[in-house]
Amino acid sequence: MKIAFTSCTCAGLISKQPVWDSIREAQPDHLVLLGDNIYNDVPSTSMSELQAMNAHQFAEHMYVRYAQQLANPKFRAMVAAPGIQVHAIWDDHDFAWNDAKGGVIQGQPVQADKVKVSTSFMREFRRVLAAKDLTLFPSSAGAAAFWQDAAAPVFTPLGATSIKLEPDGRSWLHLTDGRTQRQGQTLLGNAQRVQLAQQFAAHPDALHIIASGGTFSQKDCWAKYRDDFSWLKERIGSKTWLMLSGDVHATGLLTHKVSAAGRLVELTASGAAVVAKLNPVITGPELRNHGMVELRANDAKLDLFAYNKPVTSAVLPRRAGGDLVALD
Repeated sequence: MKIAFTSCTCAGLISKQPVWDSIREAQPDHLVLLGDNIYNDVPSTSMSELQAMNAHQFAEHMYVRYAQQLANPKFRAMVAAPGIQVHAIWDDHDFAWNDAKGGVIQGQPVQADKVKVSTSFMREFRRVLAAKDLTLFPSSAGAAAFWQDAAAPVFTPLGATSIKLEPDGRSWLHLTDGRTQRQGQTLLGNAQRVQLAQQFAAHPDALHIIASGGTFSQKDCWAKYRDDFSWLKERIGSKTWLMLSGDVHATGLLTHKVSAAGRLVELTASGAAVVAKLNPVITGPELRNHGMVELRANDAKLDLFAYNKPVTSAVLPRRAGGDLVALD
């Protein structure tokens, strides 16, 4: 069982995107897109311009950015490749703009009109990825599918999605939404924590893999949101789980001590098709980063790649239930 992962793709800056050929040729069973799948505010639109748009202007703008990415031939070939299931979460640049947060004021998310639009776009993006046919993406920003959340009597955030990876249930992938409910000391919000806690409790000995747009401890990370930071550490307890993260335009493997015996092994692969630095000055070399987790009966092989060349590798033993044994 192989799970590829990456994040941060800007078609306006990088048009060729050879990273998708590298991933497709590795023949993973799953690919997880960890956010910033498009860049609303890069390279030519400022945050203030996006904030000044009405919902329809925002939808038109977002449609162009999605269409650019969905038209990329290498991306299309990877999505259509037999045997690869593609999953997506979002981070700030495809949620709204740099460092955007949702939160709730009087029962509605902050910038509610735009959040509802971007949520509908993400639902459609996920739908066509699951169908393995990007031509199914609606043909205009005015399509009803992009206004389903605006039309709903009650707004329902994306929330968490849990996917069984191995037939015996020894590993689970959890797609998180770290933007819609982000405010104060919370990253996920109560409803999403309940969703995830139920899955963790139902499979206490399994390997749980958390897909997160942001990292656990770098930049705009889990550590800045103490409620959910502490909550996740408590859920891990004495186990060793995995986090797949993006955002920071780099790769890395970190082992976080969350209790006397518990560990969170974090693999970061950020910069699928973007440059090393963005706004206020867009500079730096082109990045082509991705990662791979290969789950085997007795261990897990963890690899990070830049330009399809290995930069970090580790093999961690697995316990009978599925979770890992961290090598401190």
